[in-house]
Amino acid sequence: MHDVTLATEFLHTVPPFNSLATNDLEKLSRRLEAAYYPQDQEIFRSGSSPGLAVIRKGAVRLVDPDHKFLDKRSEGELFGHGIYFHGELKEYIAEAEEDCLLWHLKPDDFTELREQHPLLEEYFSSHLATRLRAAAHVRDSVTQVRDLLKREPVRTDGNTSIVDAARLMSEHNVSSVLVMRDGVLGGIVTDKDLRQRVIAAGVDPLQPICEVMTGSPMTLEADSDIDAALLLMMRENYHHLPVIEDGRPVGLVTAGDILRAQSEHPLRLVRDIHKRQSVDELVRLSRRLPSLFERMVTLGRDVQQIGRMVTHITDAFTIRLIQLAEARLGTPPMHYAWVVFGSQAREEQTARTDQDNGLVLERKADEDEVEYFSHLSEFVCDGLDKLGYVYCPGNIMAMNPKWRVSLPKWKRHFDGWIDEPEPKSVMHSSIFFDMRCVHGRRGLVEELLKHATKRAKTNRIFRRFMAANVLAHRPPIGFFRRFVQEDDGSQSEGLNLKHRGIVPIIDLVRIRALEAGVSHPNTFRRLEEVTARGIVNKGDARSLRDALVLISRIRLAHQAEQMSMGQDPTNFVPPDELSPLMRRNLKAAFMLVVEAQNALAHRYQVH
Repeated sequence: MHDVTLATEFLHTVPPFNSLATNDLEKLSRRLEAAYYPQDQEIFRSGSSPGLAVIRKGAVRLVDPDHKFLDKRSEGELFGHGIYFHGELKEYIAEAEEDCLLWHLKPDDFTELREQHPLLEEYFSSHLATRLRAAAHVRDSVTQVRDLLKREPVRTDGNTSIVDAARLMSEHNVSSVLVMRDGVLGGIVTDKDLRQRVIAAGVDPLQPICEVMTGSPMTLEADSDIDAALLLMMRENYHHLPVIEDGRPVGLVTAGDILRAQSEHPLRLVRDIHKRQSVDELVRLSRRLPSLFERMVTLGRDVQQIGRMVTHITDAFTIRLIQLAEARLGTPPMHYAWVVFGSQAREEQTARTDQDNGLVLERKADEDEVEYFSHLSEFVCDGLDKLGYVYCPGNIMAMNPKWRVSLPKWKRHFDGWIDEPEPKSVMHSSIFFDMRCVHGRRGLVEELLKHATKRAKTNRIFRRFMAANVLAHRPPIGFFRRFVQEDDGSQSEGLNLKHRGIVPIIDLVRIRALEAGVSHPNTFRRLEEVTARGIVNKGDARSLRDALVLISRIRLAHQAEQMSMGQDPTNFVPPDELSPLMRRNLKAAFMLVVEAQNALAHRYQVH
């Protein structure tokens, strides 16, 4: 006998049962039978249709018929159903690793449960990819854009005069008006537009409003979450966004709406950054980053959104430093692009990051121009270091003359890496394929990436060297699927989730993107592109995405926890700090990465 209420509460925390309604869990709990097993006692063999077992206390080891170790399961984990070991469905024997208390579900009851709940049937009959998908999927409690809408938007016709449109805005006490054309949103006019495009420009206020509107404005779907609005405003520097539903405008969201909805938000920090006039003022602002990062993680933000938000803040600091440098040094002597590499380029930054950047100049610089860009680069890189974005250990920074060159010279860099690949240069060059323009002439970067991606796509030998480099970073799993821990000499022992979990996925996706000629740096976007182009099938792409999400979420949570205790964030997570269920999910993620790496090794004949 057992306590049904206790069992119901416990099953609420156990996937896949946490997807069931409470009344269904209560029915399931009444069918469970409790049993105690002393250490080393055999519990059952999977081939005998034993039903299902839930570990309430203790631990169970799973061995094959020859008694070779397969796996270990702990509190909150399941066995009895078909289990994949190293991607292969095998028979196994369950033994008590230590004294343990189990809840058993009889075979007939287990079969009936699966028949009644298709999600459970899929879970118990699937490969580990499906189980990882369930672990990677979480419900966010982020407010939707529609929740911010308080009133219908004020609309007018495009032929309405400017003065009448202004009166309309005044009557309704709004700061913007939507301009309609044949029932479709044609544009938007704000208070700022009236000041700059009408009054300051001396435009006749009797002219139609369509003459001064912003045509075809960016919009958001009503069911978008609040962070989508935030990211668009941060990226495009918008203060008003029309909201549409079923193709028609239903409201308007302003920056003020978001700031009121969440008192401390990345958008507020970004706006403050652009108002500061010195490095010291920016340094004081940067002290808000730790609490802001913690808040994003604890609120359950999606890992992609956190990466983009943190990156946009870094971008804002970088842009403001460049603007301050130009104000001090004068107008740049030629067009240029400030580029970033690595996680900032991919928009996947976390709390712990250094700076990786460079300059693409439109042509070869003369002596005076070299001096100008040298001073500009030193000012920006030194400023970033003061803000907490420490100098790159590998000296990949714009202040290094090697990474501050003309577009033709950058092309020659890539040509050298691709035409004469060798392990060290290929490893060194990989970071440069993750490139994004933060400030300046974007066309220079687009041309460079188009050149580099095309060359890499057509050179299989270069990609074979890249594949060998990808396989150098293996997830931390030993032969028996036990975690392999590592220590960098300065950190406590733990799992390096960045270099042994996240980097292998990023590397895998990068090489497949180059096969497809995809130059976009973001890993999630690359996965979408290679899937759409048929380079990677949907199932494999989804598995890699889920693995990246899960590993990233564990890493982010660990860093947020460290920061809340006043510690510097690291990438090392001690396994014993993870729950048994989280260790199980993490192992599943690592196994999927290993499978993808093995497939890549076979594809490029790298061993």
